[in-house]
Amino acid sequence: MGAGNPGEIAGEIQMSIKFQSLPFTEPLIEAAPDTTGVFALWQDGGVIYLGKASAGAATIRKALGEQFQGRRWNNLAGTRCSWEIAEDADKRYSELLREFEAAHHCAPLWNDPQRLPT
Repeated sequence: MGAGNPGEIAGEIQMSIKFQSLPFTEPLIEAAPDTTGVFALWQDGGVIYLGKASAGAATIRKALGEQFQGRRWNNLAGTRCSWEIAEDADKRYSELLREFEAAHHCAPLWNDPQRLPT
């Protein structure tokens, strides 16, 4: 699952967080790594949220659980998730966010408070 070093394909660094997304469910969250890193939430094949687990006792598992609980009001059907273990989660998160913004000219939907539903 998106752990370890990104692969290199055709001379380009491929971000491992892009390659797999699995159903965003409680059993999957329980199986998520209990370590620092970054994660993505997906809908309809696109990233809608980038997150990180980097401070204090934060772990990917805990961060995904908090996202799951906090978004129960939202229809999570079809939502998927992926993650990548990263020693420097803050740096990796910044890289992924810059890459997303360069490709889409905006932040992921749930990372942009001006685009969230009210």
